[in-house]
Amino acid sequence: MQMTDAAALAGLISFISIFMIVMLVLTIVARWKMFTKAGEAGWKSLIPIYCDYTLFKLVWNAKSFWIYTLSGIGSVALNILGGQYAVVGGQLVATGGGNFFIGILAYLAGIITLIYTVISSIKTALAYGKSPIFGLGVLLLPGIFNLILGFGKSEYKGPQY
Repeated sequence: MQMTDAAALAGLISFISIFMIVMLVLTIVARWKMFTKAGEAGWKSLIPIYCDYTLFKLVWNAKSFWIYTLSGIGSVALNILGGQYAVVGGQLVATGGGNFFIGILAYLAGIITLIYTVISSIKTALAYGKSPIFGLGVLLLPGIFNLILGFGKSEYKGPQY
């Protein structure tokens, strides 16, 4: 790799890193405002898993959060335990082998996690008086759409069933 290629790669990695940090900060600020709008303490947006638990509680229910979390953990664990991945040289690499049945279970757990993520995003929009289409924006661009929910004119209406 030439020096100019290395410099360009370093610049790209720096740009992506800064962008991701900015999006993370915007998401935390937006959730803080969303929580205070819903009558919850804003500091709950600072603690990663507790933030998601609080959001699920506000827009859906706590039981859904646990199903979502356990399906995500199960997907990763089943992929590792099923032999789909292995630690080689200190890194997790795909092996392509493994138990077919456990692979199917891992795939299904991943699908459950995806479904719960989509439903949660739509329920977030509905809880703040927005449309399900707005919920897809919450799913795809959470930093921006959560800012709209937190700082916009939307009012928290509670879980919508």
